[in-house]
Amino acid sequence: MPKELTPKKNKKVPAEPFVIPPVPTKPQQCHFYVLRKRRYCGLPAGKTQKYCGEHLTAHPDNEVADTRKRIPCPYDNSHTIFEKDLEIHLKSRCNARPRELPACHSLNVNCTLPLSLEELEFQKNIYSHQAMFVQPWLARVQLSELAQQDLDSIIQKVSAAYDAHLKPIETHVLTHPSAEKKRPSIKNVKHLDQLSSLIGHLELNNMLKDKSACFVEFGAGKGDFSAYVKKALAEENGEATYLLLDRKTVRNKADMALQGQTEHKSTVQRVQIDIKDLDLSKVECVDDGKKMVAISKHLCGCATDISLVSLMHYVQHLKAIGHMNQVSGIVIALCCHQLCRYEMYPNIEYLDSIQMSKVEFERMSKMSSWATCSETKEVPEEGAEEDEDHATELDEENADKTSNHFSGLDYKEREAIGYKCKRVIDAGRVQYLEKFGFDVKMVYYVDSATSLENCALIATPKSTA
Repeated sequence: MPKELTPKKNKKVPAEPFVIPPVPTKPQQCHFYVLRKRRYCGLPAGKTQKYCGEHLTAHPDNEVADTRKRIPCPYDNSHTIFEKDLEIHLKSRCNARPRELPACHSLNVNCTLPLSLEELEFQKNIYSHQAMFVQPWLARVQLSELAQQDLDSIIQKVSAAYDAHLKPIETHVLTHPSAEKKRPSIKNVKHLDQLSSLIGHLELNNMLKDKSACFVEFGAGKGDFSAYVKKALAEENGEATYLLLDRKTVRNKADMALQGQTEHKSTVQRVQIDIKDLDLSKVECVDDGKKMVAISKHLCGCATDISLVSLMHYVQHLKAIGHMNQVSGIVIALCCHQLCRYEMYPNIEYLDSIQMSKVEFERMSKMSSWATCSETKEVPEEGAEEDEDHATELDEENADKTSNHFSGLDYKEREAIGYKCKRVIDAGRVQYLEKFGFDVKMVYYVDSATSLENCALIATPKSTA
């Protein structure tokens, strides 16, 4: 009789205490050890100093001349400055300084409901360093603390809404020659696969026909999506306009590439703004007589909602001045539904129809993370590069993923419920756009092996024929 096999238990080996290595024998080596990066600072120290200018404040004796004394920046203490330069730094140099608001800024114009005082206070510092990633109200929604009957009630409501409002979603993975040309030279093809398929869907839905259109990229980052769109358009005379929207600054931007190298350059405008405050009708490069195509690759949580609202506000603006709807297409890759906010969700009437209260919506949003919390995924170290899908685990999910879960469900059951939560949230977005005369569909634009966040929302104006 064969010996019965028993599963081996993973024994945790105690981690050895970390010891900072000796300072490298390199000329003018800064003696500051960057614990987060597990290496010494790479900036050169002064000839008579052990520390570089950025880390002089770490000098154990702090014996530096007054003119060389460095202090943390009052606007963003992640960097330091010479004390003597404080005034000019705060006035004109610091990237975290309060900015002059652009003409298109209209506070909270795209929020469905008034924001809480806590969130209004939080928004004041949204441009400072990594403050935008810290949302204290999310931490207070702890599913593990719910009574079983409350948890079951939300799951039942989600399942009922899913069955009532969700149509089958097709998997339609496309490619586009403009993106595929880069494949041989790219090692990590994940982003390329996503962009290639999204551009394929732009072309399939006739959103690339008008080379003079204004392409608005929400959550643009470097502007890579727009850069690939420019290649797909093959516009040689700068016909297209590109509007790049993001609330934070980025390096290695694609703005110059978007202008092109021909005599007639494309119009490119980058606006640093929180989309919740964006009035598209007041953006300088937006021409009410031009077609507009909205695009985004992974627009996290409520950013999708306020983007859709801003677009529909623009549609209403056009109607008010006697223009036809110029928003000729929307292609947004959806993600991070756990970051949705009830006050920013565009379709409260839909939530009322499925009997989903504010508290239950917040719990459903957090429960949506079950769809992307894999059985083996590890939480990235602080300061590690952000996950490419923006899908990260929530603290209460970090424990045992295969058994003894507070919900009483195994991993596969929780994953299925998480996906239902995402699609129920998306269904309200679809209905919202349909109210404004759009044909809307959702597609799985890449397979789940490429990205767990693989659903895109595609909208075009309904035909008037």
